Amino acid sequence: MSRDNAEDIVRRATAAFNAGRHDEAIGLCERGLAREPGEPMLSHLLAAVRFAKGEIAPARTHIETSLARRPNNVAARLLAARIARAGGEFDAALTHLDRAIALSRSAMSLSRRRARSSWPAGKRKRARPGRRSSRSSRSIRKQPQGSAGWRGRMATSRTP
Repeated sequence: MSRDNAEDIVRRATAAFNAGRHDEAIGLCERGLAREPGEPMLSHLLAAVRFAKGEIAPARTHIETSLARRPNNVAARLLAARIARAGGEFDAALTHLDRAIALSRSAMSLSRRRARSSWPAGKRKRARPGRRSSRSSRSIRKQPQGSAGWRGRMATSRTP
């Protein structure tokens, strides 16, 4: 590890995390941060690993470090929103989601995430636009079927 740069450490830590070796991933990230303090990629990954283990306070600290260096990172904003939401800080989660929506090109899916965070926060008026958009994307209409429709389905669905 003496010659590894931050990207190599992130690759190895990500592989360890995906393999379920969370402690190894944490160790790699912490050693990398000792060499390069405040490195946003390592801080982000360490926050994700800590959050996956249910350690919300350390995860919050590391994601804030990452956002301090790269405030326009949409993925970090989304992770910060999830961490804040898990900690019961719905207003902070909404702030991170609003910033992520402003930075992202795929605002539709992010507005749905914002709606899911607004609803438990008691901000139902803010949640409705997202809820409406998610319903409209699933606009499958069920047409009333008469006996002719039923017979047609029965005729085409023969069993051998």
